[in-house]
Amino acid sequence: MFVVLRVISPPKGIFAKSKMKKAVMNSVIQTVSTENGLPFYMLDVPEGMSRSMWEAAEKKCGRYASRIVVSRSIPLPDVGKLQRFVPCSMNSALTFNTAVEALKNADIPPDSISITLSDYGARQASELCRILPFASLVRVITAYPERYALPCEKAFREFGASVVIRSCYEPPTKPDIIICCDGRLSPHAEKAAVFSHKSKTFGALHFKGTGTLLSNSHSEVIPESIDSVDFTGAVTELCGGSEYKKSVFREIDVSCKRCETVTPAKCLNCYALQGQFAIRNS
Repeated sequence: MFVVLRVISPPKGIFAKSKMKKAVMNSVIQTVSTENGLPFYMLDVPEGMSRSMWEAAEKKCGRYASRIVVSRSIPLPDVGKLQRFVPCSMNSALTFNTAVEALKNADIPPDSISITLSDYGARQASELCRILPFASLVRVITAYPERYALPCEKAFREFGASVVIRSCYEPPTKPDIIICCDGRLSPHAEKAAVFSHKSKTFGALHFKGTGTLLSNSHSEVIPESIDSVDFTGAVTELCGGSEYKKSVFREIDVSCKRCETVTPAKCLNCYALQGQFAIRNS
């Protein structure tokens, strides 16, 4: 569970400071439900609070003061246990889900490409089988191969697929699509197509995702100024909710600008076809 701080406009006038203090003291914690997890809380606070006002807000947040979701533009002061929550795995899940959706829509012959899942923290181990239908060669780069033992066994038993586990990236002979869930991009991936939540560093083709969509009930109460990844990550990681586990990025920046209509699926298809042509003529 966590607390969303909804920042509202401060009162104006000659007694503005007094009114602000009163607004903080009278603000009531609201409970908001999630689809199938624990609820979270919301607290309205005026913009431009003093330290004493933040101290009052921290007390209202109680045991969840160290789990605060608030606009990234609002700095949290060093008051009590007050601390901003930063999700650990939401960007990883969004990167994986976005890549899977693009691969579904691209309709590339599986024997023409390879897929490399870069997942050093093994956060997407349980999702491994979702990418097996899209490539004849699937590799995983991870620092925790033991966490991939059961998923690899399932992949072989149910799909007849032998997943290759590696500790670092090595370019394959086929056009390679890297699902970079951990944000670590290798300089050896210069010829690959890369899905990531970080800015481009390597890759012939790069898909950088940002933001995600909220459910109707949550979008009605969560301010647009709050990072949607922060919020959905909190619902998933702190409330145990599953409503955002299959979410994708709301916006995807594609590095290729050749086509008038740029979509990840079309770019992947073009990348795979060009790669096969290059291999046949090499």
